[in-house]
Amino acid sequence: MSTLQATTGRLRIGDQWNAINIIAHSQTHPLKAICELTENAIDAGATHVRIHRRRSKGAIHLEVHDDGRGVAPNASGAPDFERIATHLCDSMKRHLDARARKGVHGEFGIGLLSFWSLGEELRMTSGDGGGPLRELCLARGRQEYTIRPARGRLSMGGTRVTIGPLLESTRNLVTGEKIARYLSAELRDRIRHTGVTIEVADGVARRTIVVKPREFDGERLDLARRYPTPLGDVQVEIHVRGDRAAADGGIALCKDGTRVLKDVTDLLAFQCPPWNDGRLEGLIDFEPLMLAPGTRSGIVADAALEALAAAAQEIGREVVAALASRDEAETERASRQILKQVQKAFTTALSELPSEEYLFFDIPKNDPAAEPRGGLGATIAEPGDDAPAAGTPAAAGQQPLFAAEPGPLCAVRIAPRRARREPGGECRLTATCTDAAGTPVADGVAFSWRIVTGAAAVEAGAIEPGAGAAAATCRVTTPAAGIVIVEVLATQGSVEAADRVEVKFLEDAAGDGPGGRGLPSYRLEAEHGQPWRSRYDARKNEIIINSAHRDFLASRTPAARHRRYIGKLYAKEVVLSNFPHETPAQVMERLIEVTLRTEEAL
Repeated sequence: MSTLQATTGRLRIGDQWNAINIIAHSQTHPLKAICELTENAIDAGATHVRIHRRRSKGAIHLEVHDDGRGVAPNASGAPDFERIATHLCDSMKRHLDARARKGVHGEFGIGLLSFWSLGEELRMTSGDGGGPLRELCLARGRQEYTIRPARGRLSMGGTRVTIGPLLESTRNLVTGEKIARYLSAELRDRIRHTGVTIEVADGVARRTIVVKPREFDGERLDLARRYPTPLGDVQVEIHVRGDRAAADGGIALCKDGTRVLKDVTDLLAFQCPPWNDGRLEGLIDFEPLMLAPGTRSGIVADAALEALAAAAQEIGREVVAALASRDEAETERASRQILKQVQKAFTTALSELPSEEYLFFDIPKNDPAAEPRGGLGATIAEPGDDAPAAGTPAAAGQQPLFAAEPGPLCAVRIAPRRARREPGGECRLTATCTDAAGTPVADGVAFSWRIVTGAAAVEAGAIEPGAGAAAATCRVTTPAAGIVIVEVLATQGSVEAADRVEVKFLEDAAGDGPGGRGLPSYRLEAEHGQPWRSRYDARKNEIIINSAHRDFLASRTPAARHRRYIGKLYAKEVVLSNFPHETPAQVMERLIEVTLRTEEAL
């Protein structure tokens, strides 16, 4: 009987060239390959990188030239191209000490092979500090490499990488404009942190573009810039765009200033609100992340990713809170603007409808009969609705140094101008007279009161002296709701003057406040799960709109749709306030009557 024994060993590459092929083909994005070459230049301390797209013998070539330190030298002082070619997956950057490693991104030693996604050949040229130039030559799909002397000179020093001719599948994709736009997003913070200047010279399109770090649109959320984790700080910058449908949105994930994921929702921990909110854009930067070799666009699932996922929960809560605060402020601003538009539309609409039917709210009307009429054909300036009656100390202002004798009667005015009482209540009105100069008239004036419109009773009171003017009073009563128009006629000899006012008898009347009860304002109140859309608060003359109702949320965009939704709720409350006792069918008829006159204005 045989006994099976355990054996151990080490993994190794069976076919090295096949492994190199797999690595080279893992990077399929040509713009990402250009980004790799640019980052190599930044790692070498470059302050200026020039990317040149040119045509040579009918083919397109690409050059990346920098003013950095160049290729590290070998023992003889020449650029150590042999180590680069024979130590794939073992970058010399990995062997730097902690101080020299700071700010350096390369770590895998495979970025150079990404040229396979760009063109047929690669030539890397570098010098040894003023000595003769040498270059490394690689060919796409071939295992051999060549190191040889190079002619000419490097105008910027550093290193020059030339790739060409470009592949047919990439020559139209790799244009100067697209390269600049890609690098502005991919290397946004790295450009800012290092201060490097990246210039894209497109000789084919005859255009030169300086790469500027991408600026986010919209308003930046008020968040902490750094969130601590056991492995280091997570840096956050998030903006809110005005247009959900705008291009290039999403929150990118970066590693030390270089974008590694265009949208953080590619990670499972971020596939939830608020990260999938289409209004958001920005970045999250976490330097300890380990990138997937080859593609350099995936994240290795390790302790760093777990730390980021844990921090994302706290960051997410703060983003939600900041969004809620911003939305509340934005809604408040929008509500003020909408209220102006809605009230203007309803003022026009209700002024066209019978005032004896829509009497709950005071709507200004151009009614000459309601204005004071002066004797002798005089025209009297009309004070504001909340101004005191003529003849009172407030109306008179400063007393003249020498009081003049009043002239003949010119005008009479009733106060209050907009009275509101409950049915069965009593409204006391006072009429005062003035001459053409506004001086109170006290002598020889007789007053006569009458009801012009409405089923009401008027009882005249005694004439009372007041600040040198004759003041007559009356009491108006009616048991029913409605509008009562009261007129007073003042007579002095052969001169007459008259004035009219409206008195509204309403259930739940608001009294004689400044301007009476005008059109209501509205405010938002969130009551989740409640069926009501709006309600009217008569005490505050305010419409309350449920901002948590599904219809309110559905109407948020576009703005015109939201404005019309508010207008419909406003119309509903106006109709219900004016016709509280009518049948549902009659109320619906009234609602159509109002919305017909307001929809076009909204």
